[in-house]
Amino acid sequence: MRQLGGSRVRAAAPAVLLVFALACGDTSERPSPSSPTGSSSPPQAATGADAANAADETEEPLASPEQLAKRGRSIYMSNCAACHNLDPSKPGAVGPEIAGSSLELIEAKVIRNEYPAGYTPKRDSKAMIALPYLAKELPAIHAFLAPAASN
Repeated sequence: MRQLGGSRVRAAAPAVLLVFALACGDTSERPSPSSPTGSSSPPQAATGADAANAADETEEPLASPEQLAKRGRSIYMSNCAACHNLDPSKPGAVGPEIAGSSLELIEAKVIRNEYPAGYTPKRDSKAMIALPYLAKELPAIHAFLAPAASN
């Protein structure tokens, strides 16, 4: 009976994992490609015109209302539709219809899981949880929900 080299495979596995870990691992120890010395010292803060240029490069371009609503739809479908409904103007199995919700209501419920002062909930359910990781996406969610009320 012929041996298939199982011991060689077992011996090579740690080496393959090590190569993979080094290739995909933490980049903080690697020299910067733009650094001529290969120094891994932390970058210095930009000042003056350099700081203004850096800020311009890191800010996302303003989205059109259509792009914002499209992004909001994607976020809604992946985070909200399971409970509320694929169509936000209709009640869902767990959550109420939310088409036309104000930005104030969306922020209060999504970020803090509370209602704005004076708001009367559509349901007395306590099923929703706060989703603070969506804080930066609130304008997009609102842009999708606002026109959905007229459908």
